[in-house]
Amino acid sequence: MSFTVIGTSLLIGLAFGAILQRVQVSNPDRILGTLTLRDLTVLKFMLLAIGVGAMGIGGLTALGLAHLKVKALPLLAVAGGGLLFGAGFAVAGYCPGTCLVGAAEGRRDAMFTVLGGLLGALAYALAHPWAKHWLVDPIDLGKPTLASVTGLAPGFAGLVFGAALVVLALVLPQHPSNIAARAEAQEA
Repeated sequence: MSFTVIGTSLLIGLAFGAILQRVQVSNPDRILGTLTLRDLTVLKFMLLAIGVGAMGIGGLTALGLAHLKVKALPLLAVAGGGLLFGAGFAVAGYCPGTCLVGAAEGRRDAMFTVLGGLLGALAYALAHPWAKHWLVDPIDLGKPTLASVTGLAPGFAGLVFGAALVVLALVLPQHPSNIAARAEAQEA
């Protein structure tokens, strides 16, 4: 791997971390607000980031400048991992990206979350040969993609999906509880 690729990746990672810090998604209170649907800042940011990324990759794919390597979908493993990830997210108040930003800000709880994530990755690596038989092999759905499910061209599917996420991010209210309170005040 060349220095240019490593340097570019490092700069993109630093820029993304700066944006995460600027949006304050490294604040556990903001994440808790999202999990309790009182403050959707984190959700809106995630939808916008994924949407812009999907549109970029969709556009590059449509132009023949990107080739995606789709991974298999072992349903039990993904569902189990999602439940474990969600529980850790709720308990710690951080996801992998936000805990790194929080650790860089000097938050001790985020540093422990990073350590817990590394220990979890080690536990997964050690348990994978045994767990593969029980979690990966039973229900493997192959390599479905949005394009294969909808029949759309891969690049176009990425553009449509990304655009839908961007629109959703823009129309979602940041504080849904304020909308409910205003509606109740108007009724009274």
